[in-house]
Amino acid sequence: MKAILVFIDGTICNRSPTLHLMGTPEFYEREATLKDLAVPDSVQGLQELAQKYQIVYIGARPESALHYTKEWLQIMGFPEGPIYLRRTQEERLALVKDLRREFDFVAGIGDRWDDNELHLEIGCLSIILKEHEGNWNIVPQRILKYQREQKINENGIHLSGKIEGLARVLPRLHAKYGDELWEAHFEAVMKMAEATRETREKEDLASFAKHGLNPEDLRDVAKWNEITSEEDWEHNPAFGLQDVETVEATERRYVTKVTRCRYAELWREHGRSDIGYQIHCRCDIAWWDRPAWNPKVRFQQPKTIMQGDDCCLFIQYLPDDV
Repeated sequence: MKAILVFIDGTICNRSPTLHLMGTPEFYEREATLKDLAVPDSVQGLQELAQKYQIVYIGARPESALHYTKEWLQIMGFPEGPIYLRRTQEERLALVKDLRREFDFVAGIGDRWDDNELHLEIGCLSIILKEHEGNWNIVPQRILKYQREQKINENGIHLSGKIEGLARVLPRLHAKYGDELWEAHFEAVMKMAEATRETREKEDLASFAKHGLNPEDLRDVAKWNEITSEEDWEHNPAFGLQDVETVEATERRYVTKVTRCRYAELWREHGRSDIGYQIHCRCDIAWWDRPAWNPKVRFQQPKTIMQGDDCCLFIQYLPDDV
């Protein structure tokens, strides 16, 4: 599970009620600590984030204040998470160097300029909120946007390396075996699709049922594709590599259009869009025609960017005799 580093004082905790005790031993004792206030919306914000991320707390307090700090967090309703206290910035920097080996941080949330140093050290998104008044309502969206951008970048780098390798090898193989190479690849993909059909059918129909959708109605199919593409985006190696929009969704016809395709762009850079079509676009029929979730559905692909068209068109439909 990915983690988020959260600074305590000023970011989620308002110590204004006990500031008159600063510099005295009482400032970090239980009576004073439990008088502190939660920054508005910080509890709700962290509870939302805790559904997906491990929350890790860090504070500029003596380690002797750990017990009362934990009690305050529990009383306020903050999600559970490890708590680390260090008085100085140097101590906190040394601490996070160790923490980055234990946690996979996606973001750090603080309220001071030097919190950026901590976030830079662990290599994550840095969110600096206004002290005691942080706009917590925007934090989950900012983290999600950042993580999605990181995933798209990661997928793009992986695809670029993959296509670079294929662009070196496949022309040589094609020179040796001719178009039989593409036919062998196509047949292999078709066989793989058929071999996995039963498993995919069970999984897909269970997913339709889970979302209360009907695979016999292509309007529901459009909704299902939108839902499932968002559900698993973190583990989808193709996420963000195409810009897709729905053109038509009726009971018997579903049309999507790809207006930008990173696959096509990379193959074009290598001057071998013809190979890209053979190993990517041509094989789409294996999954889109007579799909596992409804074998009555047919597929057409009249346009592909790989072949020089302005877009790719994916058309699924129910024939008139069905």
